[in-house]
Amino acid sequence: MASIRKREQTGKNGRRSVKYDATVDRRGAPRQYKTFLTKSAAEKWARKVEGEIDSGGWTDPTAANQMTVARALDIYLQEVVPHLKSGAFESPKANSLKRRLGSIALSSLTTIDLARYRDARLTDHVRRGAGIKGGVTVDLVRTISPQTVKHDLGLLNRALAHVEHEHGIVLPRGRPKLDHRRSNVLALPPGRNRTLSPEETLRLREACTIGQAASDGAYASLKASRSIWLWPIVEFAMETAARRNEILALRWEDVDKQSGTLTLKNKKTARSKAPETRTIPASPRVQEILGSLPQQPPGKGCFVFGGISASALSQQFKRAARRAQLEDFKFHDLRHVGATRLATILDGDLLMLADMTGHQDIRMLRRYVAPRRAEIARRLGLARNDKPSN
Repeated sequence: MASIRKREQTGKNGRRSVKYDATVDRRGAPRQYKTFLTKSAAEKWARKVEGEIDSGGWTDPTAANQMTVARALDIYLQEVVPHLKSGAFESPKANSLKRRLGSIALSSLTTIDLARYRDARLTDHVRRGAGIKGGVTVDLVRTISPQTVKHDLGLLNRALAHVEHEHGIVLPRGRPKLDHRRSNVLALPPGRNRTLSPEETLRLREACTIGQAASDGAYASLKASRSIWLWPIVEFAMETAARRNEILALRWEDVDKQSGTLTLKNKKTARSKAPETRTIPASPRVQEILGSLPQQPPGKGCFVFGGISASALSQQFKRAARRAQLEDFKFHDLRHVGATRLATILDGDLLMLADMTGHQDIRMLRRYVAPRRAEIARRLGLARNDKPSN
């Protein structure tokens, strides 16, 4: 049976205060303590705990009271992130979460805290360095995008799930999670549809080729590319529509010169999805690109593109895009460029295009077939004209 003990205290200013210590001692559960300002609140809590213990629905909140959000994120970073493909990008997200939510105990974390984090995070600014805006070179400063905030909250949700399942932390309030569908605060912009014009492609090639760069213009002070891998990787991406990590993970044993095929490996995560492997044909231009690369030493495990890291490639491509004066163009847009080109070559066949690009959801391929819609309309017109009249 629960016991309620009245406790009187005298503060430094001489004022007396009264508190009530509630204790629940029930077989099958450790002794529970909690202090309240009123006796009625203490009795109500004690009855609730006793009822939950008797019905078997009681959970011990001690561990959740002692563990903070920062500690849960640290555990996730240590135990899970090293096994993730994109693990290098998780630490900055965790640091942002720690700054605003790190001191909150897991037992006290609510959706209100997540909503406040979302609203505050959307007001943050990040500097992107020099860029082109309105034809003028400026220092670009942008606010955090809704997609970034979604990624932050997704990391927090995964960390909470990990400590729940792996460390037995029970969240008394349940795992808090914002329902983005009920609010337009984190509404995402439409999917990217950025491609390259022939003139932009030429400028990008000059900016990526080693030892070549424009001698004047907004970026005259920036050096030309010093990487022998940058332009071959960029051209390979436009020819195959392969993902960045698929390109960087390509090894010479994955290149079958006899059959003219490439085996691309897209490692999802070591925990959830199995690595995806697909074999695609190598076009004559792809074979020329591979043939022009420096000869690698024989042996298993040699990377086709020299073992360059993803972060190094990203930095090199950003600088090249600035030299080429390309507005709002990212490395992943090369995949869009390649997929659009392949859609034209394959005459809009979505199944063949999905086999080449590795898309799991065929609906994602519709944007790449957009240039073929005029051709579809033309064919419908021809079919109508060919129909015999009555």
